[in-house]
Amino acid sequence: MLNIGIIGVGRISGMHISQIRKYDTAHISAICDIDETKLQEVGDRLNIPQSHRFTDYRELISCPDVDAVEICTPNHLHVPFALEAVRAGKAVEVEKPLSTFYKDGVAELLKALEESGTPNMICFSKRFFPAVRYAKELIESGKLGQIINVSVEYLQSGAFIPGRKLEWRFVKEFAGSGTLGDLGIHLIDMARFLVGEFESVYAMSNTIVKERRKLDSDEMAPVLVDDITGFMARLEGNVIANFLVTKCAVGESESIRFEIYGTNGVIKFNLNNPEEITIRWADETRTGGNTETIKVPKEYYLDQEYAFIEAALGQMTPHFPSIAEGARCQKILDAVVCSVEENRVVDIEL
Repeated sequence: MLNIGIIGVGRISGMHISQIRKYDTAHISAICDIDETKLQEVGDRLNIPQSHRFTDYRELISCPDVDAVEICTPNHLHVPFALEAVRAGKAVEVEKPLSTFYKDGVAELLKALEESGTPNMICFSKRFFPAVRYAKELIESGKLGQIINVSVEYLQSGAFIPGRKLEWRFVKEFAGSGTLGDLGIHLIDMARFLVGEFESVYAMSNTIVKERRKLDSDEMAPVLVDDITGFMARLEGNVIANFLVTKCAVGESESIRFEIYGTNGVIKFNLNNPEEITIRWADETRTGGNTETIKVPKEYYLDQEYAFIEAALGQMTPHFPSIAEGARCQKILDAVVCSVEENRVVDIEL
């Protein structure tokens, strides 16, 4: 039985909690949050003893009834909390992105992980979707031929939620970047996972909602992170890729569209329907080729929390996203931010 402690019991932790509770090999033994009201609400719902409801993350990490720590906090706290957990010998799972910027302690965390051998994972949840895992096998089989280009977009409309205040996601100090770090990091991971490493990027972005009301007053404050970012990238093998991430797509609650073009065909999927993939094969006798839609076989289904629980118990699953992979994606994320700020192509050294 793996005893899990969760730091940060806000919205994103709910997804972790619901998945963990599906498995009899894991148990949520402790929780932590600086919001006492939220802490008690979640603690009551999960029947967590008062002695295991903490407002100090260090107390949860040092608790003898915690074997593994899941970090569901704002971005600027991911690395320091993970470092504390690793040094305490606890398995650790961190929400994405790994940090605000690579310079903010990521190298120190990687060194601690290498020295300790602690099981660890970054929450790149989209790579666990069956369509993504099936697409990877098709690409690696060579059936698509040489990969030429990739086109990806992640669309939401959350920036336009009426009355949405200046929560931490809109504050550069706490988030690093806005929509890019929140949504774009998933696209960066999936592109690396499916196609290969990034070599260079060129990007532009915009902030549509220029100011928001502060959480603790009626005063308005400027928003210094992006609502929408588009960037092009060159991946290994001279693959050209274009990316669009936005929280200003009116009418879209969540849409992730992926297209991967090879010399023999193209794979298309939308993670609104993660169990289906469309393939169009090149056909010299027919313009546009031949199209088939495939229901992804059951063996490609894998739950993110199951993968972490298994890893913490000593059983690694295929294509497991380690914190080291999160660090590589962080470097790419930082390069995109740099490209926006300096209006130039930025080469990436991983």
